[in-house]
Amino acid sequence: MTRARIVDPGTTLAISRRTTRRHFLLHPDEARQMEQVYWYCLAYAAKLHGVLVHAACLMSTHCHEVITDVRGEYPKFLQTFHRHLALCTKAYRGWPEEVFNKESSGAHALLTPEAILESIAYLVANPVEAGAVRYAKDWPGAHTLPPHVGTRVIRVKRPKYYFDPENAEWPEELELRLEMPVALEVDYGPELARERIAERVREREHQAWNKAKRNGLSFVGPRRLLKLVHTKRARSYELFGSLNPEFAAAGNRAAATEAVKRLRAFKAQYAQALRAWTSGDRSACFPQGTWWMRVCHGARCGPGP
Repeated sequence: MTRARIVDPGTTLAISRRTTRRHFLLHPDEARQMEQVYWYCLAYAAKLHGVLVHAACLMSTHCHEVITDVRGEYPKFLQTFHRHLALCTKAYRGWPEEVFNKESSGAHALLTPEAILESIAYLVANPVEAGAVRYAKDWPGAHTLPPHVGTRVIRVKRPKYYFDPENAEWPEELELRLEMPVALEVDYGPELARERIAERVREREHQAWNKAKRNGLSFVGPRRLLKLVHTKRARSYELFGSLNPEFAAAGNRAAATEAVKRLRAFKAQYAQALRAWTSGDRSACFPQGTWWMRVCHGARCGPGP
């Protein structure tokens, strides 16, 4: 059984997923086939599950997205998106094993407009902070830039791998709009929000340049990147056993405190209801926001304590 998690309609989340053993399976290529696969799978899953996509970036070993879960079914969105992305990548790469590692997808709620802004800036600057390119705009794969948020419309053709053209389930072309998050539109307005994102991206780029200079490292560059093979593995140090956060508040203590209180109350009520359920009481009431027990077992849900 998956861990208890709160799934509320209208939540904005930052999500990510890593490849198995950090292989470069999602690496960009000169023909832009991997980019096409990524945008098509993302557009299909977003349309199917009513998810708004605000920003997305496909790195060599992982993918990042910032989304709003309009209907409150982001676990199904993740299942659809990652399943088809993995299967299409296997067909394209000729890869015989799993594409993604066995850990859960990273998914944490963004509680404040500042947290959303910071998360989008992190996503945009990720190729620079990874030492791949000197400027975010130079990343040769699927990515988002600050001017794209709320303005870019991606039209992508069906990949020639995995997706059966005779099956009406797979449209020949899909459209994906990168929407402006409502919280940023209300607090800043579209133009100012894009300026703030660009400002944070520039700060992150400068920090990455200074770090590379201190460590005597150089950026790979887009031309050299495209020559790397998908069987290569990332060798940079990565902390083992780190936990996936459940929310981010960007320094807003009040929002973080309230989220912690709700999470603790949710888990306490969930554990109590689960004990009753496993003892045979099918009238047990799980807290509002319950996902797995409600969707897969038809359990009753009600307001939390």
